[in-house]
Amino acid sequence: MTQYTSTTASSLRDAATGNNIREDLGNIIFNVSPFQTPFTSGIPTASATADNHEWLTDSLAAAVKSNGKLEADVQSGTVGSVRTRKGNQVMIASKTVAVTQKAEMFDRAGVPGKEMAYQLMKLGKELQMDIEKQTLQCYGLTHAANNGAGDLNASKRAATATVAGVSAAFGSWINTNEQNGGVAGAVANSASTGLTVPVIGNTTADIDQDKMDALLDSIWTNSGDFSNTKMMASAGVVGSVRNVLDGMAKTVSADLNGNATDGGNIIARVAVYVSQFGPIAVVPNKHMPDNTLYVMDYSTWGIAFGGGTKIHTTDIATQASAEQKLLESYYTLEARSEESNGAYYNIS
Repeated sequence: MTQYTSTTASSLRDAATGNNIREDLGNIIFNVSPFQTPFTSGIPTASATADNHEWLTDSLAAAVKSNGKLEADVQSGTVGSVRTRKGNQVMIASKTVAVTQKAEMFDRAGVPGKEMAYQLMKLGKELQMDIEKQTLQCYGLTHAANNGAGDLNASKRAATATVAGVSAAFGSWINTNEQNGGVAGAVANSASTGLTVPVIGNTTADIDQDKMDALLDSIWTNSGDFSNTKMMASAGVVGSVRNVLDGMAKTVSADLNGNATDGGNIIARVAVYVSQFGPIAVVPNKHMPDNTLYVMDYSTWGIAFGGGTKIHTTDIATQASAEQKLLESYYTLEARSEESNGAYYNIS
């Protein structure tokens, strides 16, 4: 039987005879990168009105067991507590985008509206992820490579005409409750001023149950409240927590409706760490620094934005028929009670 040669699909798409079949391109764009900012999206927001953003902290006197007085006893006044004034520097994170007029004219797959609107949405998410990663820093360079100085991007720095301001990150504030793997070269943070950082050791070590218990004991002693507390770490450290520490659920034998699901299979799931002070949600975060676990009380942190909004969009002068826009975020991290939080470093 004679085969058709000029009107078959294979002939029409043959490069030698001319590609006459339209491309099969779906009219939607799939974002293959995860967008998650569990820390900065979960803490309270505030307003920053100066480069040096400040707040006050106070503490309750220790409870006593001998507070008994005679009726109508004349009391003498006592001096009230001295509040602590803390501050952090406003940091500017930015992204720019340019879209030509020609690009706006053409029919683009997956973009029903303007290309500029799509790009602004995409870059806005990227900007928020940059802020998440910066606020969670504690260190970034090895002890040997950095001569014990830690990562300067984790401690605060005032802006000048030639130097960008830096907002002190999470690890720069933690001082009261710290643990590390006990490895050579590791140095704990020395203050809670935003000016110092812990120093990573030369190696890492397995997470230790006794050290984890001691960290939680210290947080309890200094705060006493675990109602808003979560554990946050990278996926690798969460795996170490699951495999080593007691209190982690390692198997699941029922679904949410109570139906058995194991069927002889072991299903690993990490959601809650059952501590001596109650359950603590475990939050994996791909923006966490390596080999680090934070125990964080969300209610004791804040992120302050300048100008009353998270992201500002500014038009830049059009050049060569290209529309340009600038996205900026003026932000700084508030450590309202570092005593309610903790950090465990050098985890393998």
